[in-house]
Amino acid sequence: MKLSHLCVLALGVLTFWGCADRHSSPILIERGVGQNEYEREYFAIKESMGIDKRLKDVFKQGYIEEGMTNDMVNLLWGPPDLEKEDGKIWEYYTREGNLITRLIWKHPDQARLKGYESEWILEKIEGDRYGGSPAPTSNRSSNY
Repeated sequence: MKLSHLCVLALGVLTFWGCADRHSSPILIERGVGQNEYEREYFAIKESMGIDKRLKDVFKQGYIEEGMTNDMVNLLWGPPDLEKEDGKIWEYYTREGNLITRLIWKHPDQARLKGYESEWILEKIEGDRYGGSPAPTSNRSSNY
C-alpha cells in the first residue's frame, strides 16, 4: 500500500515538473496551445472574423505580428509571465529571469465585431519578435 502512495507522489512530482518546464521554455510557441497547427487552423476559421487575411496567414504559421488580438497571441505563446499597467504590457521571461519579449497593447479605434469592444490589439513588439523561434525562411510563405 505504501508503494502505491509513493508511485502516485512520484507521478505527481513528474507531472508538475513537466508543466513547469513547458511554462518556462525560452521558445514561446512551446508554451501555448497554438504550437499545434490544428489549433491555429481552428482559430483562424472559427474565431477570427474581422481579422485581416495577412494576419491570419502569419498566425497560422505560428508567428505574431502587430495588429493581432490578445486571444491570438495567448493561443500561440500562452499567458504572459508578467502583466503590467492593467494588461497593457505583457512580458515573457526565460527561467533565468531574462526578458525574451515585451508586448505593448492598445484598444482599437473601432471594434472588429459587436461584442469585441474590450479586445486589445498588439501595438508594438520589443525584444525577440519571434519568441525564441527561428525567423521565417523562404520555405515558409511569410510576409515579414
